[in-house]
Amino acid sequence: MMKRTTITILTLLVLGQVSCSRTSSKKIEPLKNTIYKFGFKTDSTSTGPLDNSAFIMKINDRLPAMFVTAHHTVAGTRNGQYLKWDEIEQNMTNGWAWSMNDSTVDFKIGRNLPVRNAETMKLDVSAFYLPSDEIPYLKPAKKDAQVGDTVYLYSKIKDNNNRTTMRNRGVVIYATDSVMAYELTDFSMQKSIMSGTSGSCVLNKDNEVTSNSYAGFTIPNDEIRKKIAEGFPLLNKLKTSNGKTYGIGVPIQLIEKSIVLAFKEKK
Repeated sequence: MMKRTTITILTLLVLGQVSCSRTSSKKIEPLKNTIYKFGFKTDSTSTGPLDNSAFIMKINDRLPAMFVTAHHTVAGTRNGQYLKWDEIEQNMTNGWAWSMNDSTVDFKIGRNLPVRNAETMKLDVSAFYLPSDEIPYLKPAKKDAQVGDTVYLYSKIKDNNNRTTMRNRGVVIYATDSVMAYELTDFSMQKSIMSGTSGSCVLNKDNEVTSNSYAGFTIPNDEIRKKIAEGFPLLNKLKTSNGKTYGIGVPIQLIEKSIVLAFKEKK
């Protein structure tokens, strides 16, 4: 069944105060119209942008730029289950994308490129063709981010004071070849700021994609941390602080490898 709403995983609702810095327009301008929200649109109906995120990335000069998001944002069904990696096409009929930078920039999402073994909360990646080769795109980082690196969650976040930020600073706190975790540094005790960011990209200082972001959560206290860890064991490996917000993603090298393999298998 086609799902008209998407799921943001492990987003904990917490009330509190904020300390954040606004993103300068000079930093955003080169990235304009490379990140999107998506929904569904026909000649007579439109959902408008839903609670999700995606980005445009071109892996190399041999392959086309692709619309990339998290697997779980496009694989959900009405019965609470997720479609397999090779069943996504049926869920994205009439898929439509709207730019986070300029809502007047929109397009119909193309066919799905099945990413082998993509799975919610693991290889949480899904890719789609674009209707045009003139859509601006991001480039992948040449290497995965390491612990201590500065990164930026490039997605629209609205804080408790209704201020909107786009290039949100973070620092990597955990990294392997299959998962990366980062802490957002400019927010404290926020309510649901990661809602709708599933499928976003995480950039390095050079504005290259260093991972996606498929899950996020805020930790108000030790008791809640333990409850989150019951369903998300990776949390036990992370050094976290109460009141801070964290994101989880697939490192760029694994994303790149998976998409390249998908193209090879398609041939």
